[in-house]
Amino acid sequence: MAARPQRLQLSRRTGFDLQAVSLALNGLPARRVTRPGPWGNPFSIVEIAERHGLDASAGAGEGCGALRGLADWLTGRLDPALSPGPPPSHEAVRAGLAGHNLAYWCKPGTPCHADLLIALANG
Repeated sequence: MAARPQRLQLSRRTGFDLQAVSLALNGLPARRVTRPGPWGNPFSIVEIAERHGLDASAGAGEGCGALRGLADWLTGRLDPALSPGPPPSHEAVRAGLAGHNLAYWCKPGTPCHADLLIALANG
């Protein structure tokens, strides 16, 4: 059975080796999904929170926050007036991220766009 890609938390700790951590977890290589870059969430928690009068935790949440903005953008449900541009195609997500653990700064157990990208890339 093939290893299932997982989300990893990035660290600034001296000696942190993302690829070593990833390979030790499940034998898969890792990709960073940070900003700037093609896989970073273009919807900022701060921007979403300010736009909707929310606190930071709600701005990060799945219901109406940055994660929801990304999900709507990637699936074509986002109001075009709010779009940061054309989203990557599902084929591009799969080609770039399938079979990789994805790493971002989110703490384990919190909502993170890396989880959404893992599902799209490997679903």
